[in-house]
Amino acid sequence: MKRLTLTSLGQIREADIAFGDLTVFVGEQASGKGILLQLVKLILDAGDITQTLKKHGFDWQKKVENFLSLYFGEGMEGIWNKDETIVTFNKMDFTPRNALLRRKKDESLFLIPAHRVVTLKDGWPRAFTDYNIGDPYVVKQFSEKLRLLMERGFRSGEGMIFPQAGRMNKTMRDAIGESVFGKGEVKIDRSGLRKRIVLDIAGSQLPFMAWSTGQREFTPLLLGLYWLMPSGKTDKKNEINWVVIEEPEMGLHPKAISSMLTVFLELMRRGYKVIISTHSAQILELVWSIQFLIKAHADPKELLKVLELKSNYFSKPLVETVFKKTFKTYYFSRQDEAVNVKDISTLDAEDPDEAVSDFGGLTAFSTKAAEVVSSAIWRSDL
Repeated sequence: MKRLTLTSLGQIREADIAFGDLTVFVGEQASGKGILLQLVKLILDAGDITQTLKKHGFDWQKKVENFLSLYFGEGMEGIWNKDETIVTFNKMDFTPRNALLRRKKDESLFLIPAHRVVTLKDGWPRAFTDYNIGDPYVVKQFSEKLRLLMERGFRSGEGMIFPQAGRMNKTMRDAIGESVFGKGEVKIDRSGLRKRIVLDIAGSQLPFMAWSTGQREFTPLLLGLYWLMPSGKTDKKNEINWVVIEEPEMGLHPKAISSMLTVFLELMRRGYKVIISTHSAQILELVWSIQFLIKAHADPKELLKVLELKSNYFSKPLVETVFKKTFKTYYFSRQDEAVNVKDISTLDAEDPDEAVSDFGGLTAFSTKAAEVVSSAIWRSDL
């Protein structure tokens, strides 16, 4: 997957996307970002998707509209208009009907959905078939991945989930621990008749629903990262080449979002191509700073200052690798009832196009506030 073009898919009128090693989607709510991300997964993993649905007993009766409803979610079967919708990837045409004819192959894209908090029910990941028939496929599949990880991956010791020495580099663990969980430890509680995930703070075990919103939103994302970052010497899942993370900033303080920036770069270092949809200006500020430093031929160590990392055996090769990567940013611009997807990858603050200079609207308020305050100060000096 190098390039994707589409016309008339749901609310998206036009899109022409060339993917980088890190690709970022920005735009208002309900502007089509999630639909496009699900489409990318369908294009890459159609064979795996159809086999997974069949395994769990779903039957679309050879009707494309039924399949679209099962995959995108109830009520979404109409997003594909057979007379108007045109999708090509790498200059090859794509249709759902052709996708349904594909044979099973290994999954190549792992998607962490925005609705991840619903994957934990009473403190434990839900099974694929625990969801309603009309719930999106990507939520069911992500939840099932977490369930299998919890059943197979945390059997030893006291059931410590976080922090865990064999998972993630200590630099990332420390940053996440401080900014998300404080002094708490995420563990598996086996004392009752059913296992559950709890937050242990000084010996007091808090059930999942007693956690902060940010902690509840982040924990499924953390488990997804565990799945992508195997313990031991293996860098990545062999069959997975793409990682999609929807709205990683949900519920998080800016300090916690900063700790996530290093995680994104680590995924890239491990060899994944990463796509992120976001409403956080911090993520685009990271992309802008990397691009600016590369253009200025700066020492990669300068990026460590942005990330507030010390130079060590982990961070130094991380930023050196990142300087060899490519970055793309796209803005889902709503105009009346339709959305056009615009390339704003330069993120140039001097660009006359406000979509570019305001990072797809993410910095528009701060820019306007600064202008108003500066004008007021100037008038008061008179």
